[in-house]
Amino acid sequence: MARSEVLSVYIEDISPRASWVLRLIFEDLLGLKLSLTDDSTLLSIPGKTVLNYSAAETPHLLSITPYGLLSETDLKPQDVRMSQYEGLPVFFPTGDGDLPFDPFSMIFYLVSRYEEYLPFKADGHGRFPHTESLAYKEGFLKLAIVNRLALKLKGLLLQKFPDLVCNCPDYRFIPTIDVDIAFAHLGKGFVRTYGAMAKLLLKGNIKEIGKRIRTMQGKAEDPYDNFDLLLSLFSKYSLDPVFFILAGNPGPFDRNLSLKNKLFAGLLIKLSESAELGVHPSYGAGHDHGKIKNEIDRIEAVTGKKVSKSRQHFVRMRFPETYEGLLHNGILEDYSMGYASMSGFRAGIASPFRFYNLRNDEETSLIVHPFIFMDTTLDDYMKLDPKDYPAAVVPLIEEVKAVNGTLIAIWHNYALADDVQKHKAFKDIMKTASRI
Repeated sequence: MARSEVLSVYIEDISPRASWVLRLIFEDLLGLKLSLTDDSTLLSIPGKTVLNYSAAETPHLLSITPYGLLSETDLKPQDVRMSQYEGLPVFFPTGDGDLPFDPFSMIFYLVSRYEEYLPFKADGHGRFPHTESLAYKEGFLKLAIVNRLALKLKGLLLQKFPDLVCNCPDYRFIPTIDVDIAFAHLGKGFVRTYGAMAKLLLKGNIKEIGKRIRTMQGKAEDPYDNFDLLLSLFSKYSLDPVFFILAGNPGPFDRNLSLKNKLFAGLLIKLSESAELGVHPSYGAGHDHGKIKNEIDRIEAVTGKKVSKSRQHFVRMRFPETYEGLLHNGILEDYSMGYASMSGFRAGIASPFRFYNLRNDEETSLIVHPFIFMDTTLDDYMKLDPKDYPAAVVPLIEEVKAVNGTLIAIWHNYALADDVQKHKAFKDIMKTASRI
């Protein structure tokens, strides 16, 4: 029998929601060619590779009974009742078909971030906290449940259609660096430098004052200038990193240098020769389309290269306004999908996906790249000793590898500083993540 890579899905309502989530699962995660149809005669054609997503009884085919979420067009609280299926946490029960739940509605709910469009109690930065999420409350935040469900569907399909060929993507590792503060001491100018030293003097911190003086005299390396270390490790493991540059005006949470500063501009030119640069929209920019555009322009003016990627400062996001603003400013890919306060899979998925705007009920062109863990989460929120960083993230790395996902992690040059223990932890994690 000839091998086939084409999967037909019979569905009574080919809605925008259904089209988006079915392409995500079968094309993006399983590497199949997908054909959607509402022609019921397809269900009775012998030899056809068909998945039946309807209430029709078709024992010879793989049948999934719809829960109904994909036919809706409004936003409302959903009745999420959890259960277990073969060791996986599941919800949206149906009771019929080859699965006792609707995996397509479940995946749509998680990846579209449906719950983040509903009322929630925000944290101090206006963010959706991990403690509000279904995944955290039900204990599956550390599980790439969407990828797991896709692989479960693959197994069921192969039972029905042994000649079906899935071309699943390979595991990838993309390290990313947020450059919130490029230098600790250099390039700050007279007012900022001596103002900081005056504060240190009042605190009696003579040792730190000495460090600053030696750095400015060129007798010591700036503690935040670890970019050569980063680039050498990325080169060693043949990785394609992305550096996200904060280029906004100064503010309480925006402390980088101006790109008019020759030292900072020179750093960007150097980084752009070995890596891709994205914009790190400042805290002060918020959802101001004009300010974000201005910050993108500043980076492009220095490097002469187009900026098409972004990550939100403090990973502050509001659905759908944040992503609408990025699309408005020509951003093609965003790397903000994750929690600042906890490692794990915010959208339940370890793979990139196209942003679905629930307000407009439409798929967009913006590609979302979820990140899985961040160095400042381990330090500031989890209060871990650097020697314990690898043990905290290796299980997540192995989970991404197990489902052939894309591992994206965040480091900050200032958080690494010149800390020997943090450098060792970073190198150990890099080695584990790079090993296939």
